[in-house]
Amino acid sequence: MGATGEEDEKDDAPGLIDLDMGQFGSGTMNDPLRHAMGMRSAQDACKMRMWNSFPMLFQNTIFHGEQDETIKALRHGAPLSERLVRSKELKEMGNAGVKAASASDPSGGSGQLSAPKLATPSQEENAMSEQIQQVEQAIADKEKELRELRKQRTDLREARAELVQERTDASNERLNDLLAQGGEWAKQLEDAITNYEKAAGILRFVECVRLDWKNDDGSYKGIEDEWLEVDASALEGDDAEADEAKDLVTSSYLNIALASQKLGKFDQMKGACDEILDKINPTSVKALFRRAQARIGPVSAVDEDTDAAIQDLHAAAQLAPQNQEVRGLLVKLRTERKAQHSEDRSKFAGLFDRGQVVTNDPRTEVGAKLDPGKLDLRDPKVQRMLDIRPGPDDY
Repeated sequence: MGATGEEDEKDDAPGLIDLDMGQFGSGTMNDPLRHAMGMRSAQDACKMRMWNSFPMLFQNTIFHGEQDETIKALRHGAPLSERLVRSKELKEMGNAGVKAASASDPSGGSGQLSAPKLATPSQEENAMSEQIQQVEQAIADKEKELRELRKQRTDLREARAELVQERTDASNERLNDLLAQGGEWAKQLEDAITNYEKAAGILRFVECVRLDWKNDDGSYKGIEDEWLEVDASALEGDDAEADEAKDLVTSSYLNIALASQKLGKFDQMKGACDEILDKINPTSVKALFRRAQARIGPVSAVDEDTDAAIQDLHAAAQLAPQNQEVRGLLVKLRTERKAQHSEDRSKFAGLFDRGQVVTNDPRTEVGAKLDPGKLDLRDPKVQRMLDIRPGPDDY
């Protein structure tokens, strides 16, 4: 055989089947690893729907129970009175962390880090800007003084640029100072959130009952719904201890929401409020109020978020009509939405008043014959009006 025969044998050799795998993703079987990983991820997502529906603060209880032997022992075998004592201790540790963070708050009490605004232009800068305009106008009017005026303009622009650069450098230096201070401040708040999670996690938690759910190196295997168990038995019942447990978990979640707000983590803040309202106390005024704050907190919040926040505040106002914080924010948001609606109506006024409405009813068209006996049944418009579809042999 010659070279051609060798090439034929090479083509006929066994190899990967080149199939169209469009239903699994893009590409072909020449990239089997990518398709296998995509299919595995989709399978895992189906097995972890309940787990993925939990907010992070509740997911973390599974790890607190594995990493802290004291919490694990309290959950299993300890009377509720002992669990309440340790829960209170952890909550107080969280409170101390928030107080420490407040004492070192680099935001000046606003609760959120933000870049300092540039200072307003000085009188000297304003005067320079005005003089530049005058000089530029003089250039057009006085050709004889063109060279000198251009020189003045250049000098003024350089001076203004120096002032702007000095102001920018000062602003950047201040921002760096805030970030340096914020590192410790944020850590204190994160530690406080962890303690609140542990405090609530003694009384309400999720566990994995799969015995071999850890790998040999201590890392966790996939957490699948079929192995998860939620325990909220400490909150069940109408006795004093159950009521105290509910109050402890609720206050811990509310404090998580508050600390998350200071850190600008509004999704986490809303998740904590959702847990209270959906799982513990649907009439919690504080949870409704803070969830409303979480909805409008992000810069990316849209009109639908504001409307949802107004609904939360309306529900809270019905539960606590005298709550000034609730009513104040509700009035503010309603006023803003009313102004927005007014602006939208003004902007789009008359947009839908132009043109003529087109119908399929020949009786409404100009010049149409209104006598039913004179309607042309071969006209498609008449057929649609009468809901008939005669064929050509019917005429």
